[in-house]
Amino acid sequence: MAKNYPIGMGKPEVRYLIDSNVWIEAAANVPSAVKALKCAMQGRWVGYSAITRLELFSYPDLNAREERQLKELLGLFVEVDVTAEIIDKAITIRRSRRVRIPDALIAASALQTSSALITRNIDDFKKIVGLNMINPEMM
Repeated sequence: MAKNYPIGMGKPEVRYLIDSNVWIEAAANVPSAVKALKCAMQGRWVGYSAITRLELFSYPDLNAREERQLKELLGLFVEVDVTAEIIDKAITIRRSRRVRIPDALIAASALQTSSALITRNIDDFKKIVGLNMINPEMM
């Protein structure tokens, strides 16, 4: 999805990391999630955590067509590997807040990449210091 910018202007300096719930809702054609993905694509950088891929593809009722569509969609974005630095950030998050391990890793990925986390589950992440979150319904 290309967008024209004024001469001399590049894409906005916004970075987004997209949470698992947004991908699931976008695949189900939930309008706010679809719109959030389209808006995010206008940013300078858009990614998702490797943990998100694990969550998406381990869903037991995922059929072959849905899996193929998800792979194609995710292929448009950057996957953030779970590195030692991200694990260290997740450890710090879990020591200071009661956060599930997958959420701690996703939050750490957003912090490590200096990205705003697009998630419907604001309550799951609200106690994490320094994490910028965006509810897809607000985009």
